[in-house]
Amino acid sequence: MIRNEIKSKHEKEFVNAYEEPDVWTTSVRVVDPIIEEENGKKSYTTFKIITETTFPQFPGVRFEVRRRYNDFVWLRNYLDNYLTSREWKRPVEPLPDLPGDSFSSFFGFGRFEPGFIEDRRAKLELFINKIASHPNCNHEKGLIHFLTESNIQGSSAGLSM
Repeated sequence: MIRNEIKSKHEKEFVNAYEEPDVWTTSVRVVDPIIEEENGKKSYTTFKIITETTFPQFPGVRFEVRRRYNDFVWLRNYLDNYLTSREWKRPVEPLPDLPGDSFSSFFGFGRFEPGFIEDRRAKLELFINKIASHPNCNHEKGLIHFLTESNIQGSSAGLSM
């Protein structure tokens, strides 16, 4: 058996070089609900969205943005349109459902109650993590925009449905 004793002159130069992860991941936390007011009246609740990812399509690895429920509705509609407007080689996994709007929350009764806000926060976190791990959506530009860009107003995000 012949042994190769040749060593590269660069052998220890790249000790801290980037190593590609074994699995690309995105994890999202929905935290810190704030009730926003307009004209002195409670109007809607926003949530801080904290994203950590290893996907190279994202412009970094950690992001914090604020979103309201209507922004999640926009994202789901955008991704649904994205999935149905293309032909896929394999069957497409369906998108998860958003936590529903309750009758009372639609008219303002109870939607600012701590229990309702916490329940919605937990369900939005579950929803967005399912989207972030969806095989056809996990690095789609609409999701990346939603998770990374501070200034987004639903469909005015510069992305058409």
